[in-house]
Amino acid sequence: MAQTYVLVDGENIDATLGQSILARRPQPQERPRWDRLLTWAEGLWDQPVSGLFFLAVNGDMPMSFVQALTALGYKPIPLSGSPDQKVVDIAIQRTLEALRE
Repeated sequence: MAQTYVLVDGENIDATLGQSILARRPQPQERPRWDRLLTWAEGLWDQPVSGLFFLAVNGDMPMSFVQALTALGYKPIPLSGSPDQKVVDIAIQRTLEALRE
């Protein structure tokens, strides 16, 4: 059976949403509804969906956020690298290449 993968670049969600769109810190009700995204994708393609949520971390995992993602059906993927690397972008690119193969 076919499988859909939803890849989420979770780097600086609040900062990007707040600075680029809202011009302030987002309220809880304004944050993305990640569970709805999986449900929508499953309905759109009529097949199972797996969510992969990439998190850039420097040692400390935001455990409450990780637990929330897991409860919503996502697999949190912690990433780290050198300061000059955009590790989330690299990880998503490599994941897409692997899925294509």
